[in-house]
Amino acid sequence: MCCSNSDQRFANMALREARKSHVQFKHGCVAVIGGKVVARGCNNYQTYSKDGLIGTSCSCHAEINVLRKCLRRNITGKMNLYIVRLSNTSDDMLSSSPCKECFVKMGNFNIKSIIYSESNNILVKTNMRDFVAYHETSGMRAIIENRVQQLSSL
Repeated sequence: MCCSNSDQRFANMALREARKSHVQFKHGCVAVIGGKVVARGCNNYQTYSKDGLIGTSCSCHAEINVLRKCLRRNITGKMNLYIVRLSNTSDDMLSSSPCKECFVKMGNFNIKSIIYSESNNILVKTNMRDFVAYHETSGMRAIIENRVQQLSSL
């Protein structure tokens, strides 16, 4: 799907959110309903939430941060999520497609489209129903490796 000028504008807002992150891989997210931003956020080091959305991550991902805000504010409209990763060495956008865990949790919300950055400042827009999450985060891989090591030492 092609990205419009307004998609680029909302992605730039997500990029500004990513700049606020203190996590090594800086991600920002903006939720938009009917052309209006309803929630925004970045990834952070929070590892627990009573709502269960953070789960088993080493951090709270930007899209989960935004969805938690939507949940608290009872925002249920059909939304677009803009997710961007900021390079640590420049203002370039890098790959920010949602991980498997985030994608599963996103399925509990009324998300129409996911617009995310890829390397070289490219934006990808896809319908929620057409998106396929294919990667686990480095934090999730570390958790799994740690559990395997603990089990093998028993």
